[in-house]
Order: sequence, then structure tokens, then C-alpha cells
Amino acid sequence: MQPTRRTFLGLAAAAAVFPTTFSITRAQSKPDVIRLAGPGNAAGRPYGNGSIGVLRGLELLEKEFEPDGIRIEWQFPRGTGPAINEAFANRQLEFASYGGLPNVVGRGAGVRTTVLAASGISPTYVGVRPAAGIKTLADLKGKKVAFQRGTIFELSLSLILAGVGLKNEDVQIFDLQGADQTAAIQSGDVDALLGQGNQVLALVKSGLVEVLYSTKGSPAPGSTFGSFTVLDSFAEANPEIVARVLRGYVQASHFASLDENREKLYDIFALTGSPRESYVADYAGDDLRDRNSPLLDDFYRANIKAGLDFTLEQKLVRKPFDVDEWIKDGLLTKTLADLGYEAFWTPRAADGKAVQF
Repeated sequence: MQPTRRTFLGLAAAAAVFPTTFSITRAQSKPDVIRLAGPGNAAGRPYGNGSIGVLRGLELLEKEFEPDGIRIEWQFPRGTGPAINEAFANRQLEFASYGGLPNVVGRGAGVRTTVLAASGISPTYVGVRPAAGIKTLADLKGKKVAFQRGTIFELSLSLILAGVGLKNEDVQIFDLQGADQTAAIQSGDVDALLGQGNQVLALVKSGLVEVLYSTKGSPAPGSTFGSFTVLDSFAEANPEIVARVLRGYVQASHFASLDENREKLYDIFALTGSPRESYVADYAGDDLRDRNSPLLDDFYRANIKAGLDFTLEQKLVRKPFDVDEWIKDGLLTKTLADLGYEAFWTPRAADGKAVQF
């Protein structure tokens, strides 16, 4: 998928200079509003899942900035990552947590953001119509597969198919958003779809699809990952605000990583309109710390670099950029230390294996 000329022009317009380090002591005027975004959901409700969903659901930022008279505004667009890139380009956002592929596409196309934290690892599910006759991943060859292009699932499909010697070009791709995917499966216009557990497992419960494959239970190739990012121009002008927002995000990640909060977590995620039981099934048996880790570890960086390679191969971005320059971990390291969370999450090596200390 080639970004439109309008997209490139909009992304280029968002270019700004970002300092090498945050200067908390810099004099600044407070903004009136802080705008954040996360991926949308099929129900169209202004809530999310993962750490960004918890940050929204617990209203941590609303409570943090109320004494300053700063409003918090949330966006969960149905267009997910591509729509978030457009909002960044048009300076309609300051922060966002969304998938690793659109993160890279936006940065590569010229929108000046900085990565503050990761958003953990979640499984990708491949659901198929029972009548489609698809029994193995290899059977997907020539079949009609639905997902929204430009999202993390475009990369996920590539990595999953590679495991059986196929490429994205070997299937018929239908570029559809969540609700449209469901309609297409129901009508028989597509044979399979890629998505998160809350989406696919809800369709399993209704009998529309069966799970052909998932990356659940391991950091297998094709699992979803993402980044919590900030617009550089905002960060340069408001470093103290950025530090406070990141602190709230890490606190949300910590809350979402505690097993004692598991039931509350499902309640928060169900605010999206997706069935609560689909989250229960998706998270069953999983270590919440893995699902919600904010660490910018070697595994995260390897995923991002693989995403950049894919975008260059598919000509989704025009030229490479320095991934290590884009990812700033200094503020995250300080935040983890301030909160006493330095050893709470276990970092992973580039191959996905936990680092042993």
C-alpha cells in the first residue's frame, strides 16, 4: 500500500526539531489540553485495551493534570494506526500508543515523533470461515484474507506466511476495518482475517470463524507490538509535561501487569464494546507482565528494525532512518527508577528469550 500524496504532505508538515535529551528545568507555558490516541475498536467507543486502555480507563492523566487546569482528550479512531499518523501530521495529537508498523511508516514518511516506551507483546490470531476448507497456514495460498492495510497486521501476515514459505502476494488481501471484516466473513466474501484476540475470539464464539493459528503463549514471529510516542515539537516545548505523561503510562502498564488486577483489567477493556469474555479467553494463561511491558529492550528494537525492513521492501516509506536515534530510553529509565520498577519487567533478548541476570 502506497501512502497518498496528501499523507506525505501532511506528515512532512509535522516535521520539527527534537532535543537530544529532555530538559525538565526549561521554562515553558502549560498547554490547555493534552491529546492522546490509541487504536480504535469495532464498536467505535472511546476506550482501548493494553496500557493505553488502562491509562484511559483509570483516568490517571485526568487526575494528574486537573490541578493544572489541563484537559485530557482521547481519540480511538476506527482507522487505527494510519488515522493516528494523519492526526500526528496535522498536529491533532501529542501522544499515541499504536502498532509497530504504522509507527515506522509515520516516522519514515516524515512525522517527527520520539518513542518513549513500548506497549508490550500481544498475540495475533488468524481466523477462518469453517466452510472455507482452510486447515493449515499453507492452505491460505490464493485465499481471500482481510485486515486493515498499513497496520501491524500487514507485517504480522508477512511473518506468519514466511513460516510456511509464502508471501503476502500469495493471498488475496482485502483492506477492511474491523466491523467491515466481520461483515465480509459473515457474507462469505472473504475466507480469513487477522486480528487481535478480542476481535477474532468474539467471532469464534458467534460461530463465524475458527482459529487456524495464533502466536499466543510465545513471542513468535507475527505477534503484535507497538510504541508509545510523542510529537517532537510538543516534547521540545513541554518536557516536564512529557515526563508526567510517561509516568502515568508506566503506572498504567504496572497496573495492567499485576495478576491481582486481572478481573479489573477485563472490566476496563470491555468498555470498548468488545465482549468481556473474549478478553478473558485471549489473556488466559498469559503472564500479564509480558503482555504489558513498556521496556525498550533488544526484542522490541529487533521488531522495530524488522518493521522498517518490511516497509522499505514494500515501499511504504521512501528511505530508511536511524531507529536507535528515534527510540529515546533515557526518560523511561529514569521513570522506572523513580517508581521503583527497575526490576519489575524482565527484558528480552533480540530472539525473544528472557534475559537471565
